Amino acid sequence: MEVNKLINSDFTIKDYILKGKEKPLSTEYTNIGKLLLDKMKAKPDFIGQIDIITEETYTFAEMFDRTTYTFAEMFDRTVKCALWLRQRGIKNNDVVAVCAPNIMDSFAPFFAIFCVGAIFTPWNSAMDIREARYYMKLSGAKIVFADENSVNTILEAAKLDNNNIKVVVFGKASNVLPFSKVLEGHSKSDVENFECAQIDNIHDTAALLYSSGTTGLPKGVTISHFAFLCNLIINGNWGIEGIPLWLSSYFWISGVLLTLKCTVNYCKRLLYPKFEEETTCKIIEKYKVTWVFLSPSMINRILKAGYFKKYDVSSITKVYVGGAIFTAKSQIQLQECLPNADVIQMYGMTELCGVITAQKPNHKAGTVGTVTSNAQLKIIDLKTGNALGPDQAGELLTKSIMMTKGYYNNPQATKDTIDADGWLHTGDIAYYDENGELFILDRLKETMKYRGFQISPSEIENLLQSHPDVIEVAVVGVPHLEDDEHPIAFIIKVPGSKVSEGELRELVEKNMTDSYHLRGGIKFLEKMPHTPSGKISRKDLKEVRNFQFAINGFL
Repeated sequence: MEVNKLINSDFTIKDYILKGKEKPLSTEYTNIGKLLLDKMKAKPDFIGQIDIITEETYTFAEMFDRTTYTFAEMFDRTVKCALWLRQRGIKNNDVVAVCAPNIMDSFAPFFAIFCVGAIFTPWNSAMDIREARYYMKLSGAKIVFADENSVNTILEAAKLDNNNIKVVVFGKASNVLPFSKVLEGHSKSDVENFECAQIDNIHDTAALLYSSGTTGLPKGVTISHFAFLCNLIINGNWGIEGIPLWLSSYFWISGVLLTLKCTVNYCKRLLYPKFEEETTCKIIEKYKVTWVFLSPSMINRILKAGYFKKYDVSSITKVYVGGAIFTAKSQIQLQECLPNADVIQMYGMTELCGVITAQKPNHKAGTVGTVTSNAQLKIIDLKTGNALGPDQAGELLTKSIMMTKGYYNNPQATKDTIDADGWLHTGDIAYYDENGELFILDRLKETMKYRGFQISPSEIENLLQSHPDVIEVAVVGVPHLEDDEHPIAFIIKVPGSKVSEGELRELVEKNMTDSYHLRGGIKFLEKMPHTPSGKISRKDLKEVRNFQFAINGFL
């Protein structure tokens, strides 16, 4: 191929580096909170969010149990929460946590933390005590706003470590300050005269997020004010006009960015805390949802259950897909169910503060699209580190003006991930074609070996997923003394299916080379473990694997 090739007006390829168009940040804003408050103040009557699970009639006096909020009400609650934080001495660079699923009032501390110049950190509301202790120690958070289900875990973890973190609860809990009290005691003039904190350096940390943690405890990822502002201002509305639906909480970068983007672009946020296949389609039908952000796992489960055909989902014009590999076959099936919608695969990660590639309508099914503005990517040989040309698989490396500067208090992990030339090693195996379209093949750390032969679990998963009686599948490795590892498949069957382990093992043996055969067996599950954002939790599956093989005497 040519050394310097102009693909289109959006990106170029030079020396096997794919580079998106440069778009500089131009704004008077330095504080994200100020941008959010200005947007809410400009359209006070706009309904900013609806709790679609508990929606019912209410009176103004029952505000805490409200199921809709206008921007005026969201502005009021955000500022009152910010005033309360200041009264507690929270200032620039202090860390404040939010630990809750998608519930009505969690936006207030989320926005307020930015307003006072503190560092926002979200904790997984499904965490156990071990994880809670980890988040507390890593972040050094002074205050945490938590839902009722998380409070006891946080209090027990704090007690074990003699941590005097202040806990505020959304709702009620014994001996814990309710969020409703945070909103009291602030005069109208205090709210009207509130000013956000001055941010002297927009490259300072605005948020401490966490890597996906699907295989172990997550690392703390620092995201700057600059990165958020680029996302909200340079990238504009990202085609998100209308009525959106997504499941990610603030613990995930997708939940953080979508909440911010929808607020500044006047999109009505539908609060839906936990995914369920049929309920999702009922919501789309009832609220005439125009676009959704879903994981491949969620989409495949809806497709297999047939709910896209059962309900009227014709209002959907865009489906954004991310978080895991979405096969060409699944994308084509989805497109057939939603002929009037654009299905847009994207690639991103927490460390990148968003996406670096996105599909366009003319792109091939199964690709994650081409490089976006202000980003670069290349594929390197796993042995030599040299940049590779089209149709050659290797590790995906990327650069972006929005990417993290490193992991929080973890210089070694930063050094292991971001090299001396500023390239972030994603840990994903990928290739691009002659048109610059990127294809993700697997996670480098999730590949396994059988007698020295490299095995890609996603290839086995894709084959098994093609069986009509398989709803969901995940393949992990079982340690073996002589053979390195044996692949084991965890499978969710279609309800009532009679498909057997032998039938599925035969499918693999007939279609794949010997090293890929399921020597670790197949385990049928009633329910697949997922992270709150919808990804399959391989960490939990490996714990199931270890337990099963330990009692059988294999580990």
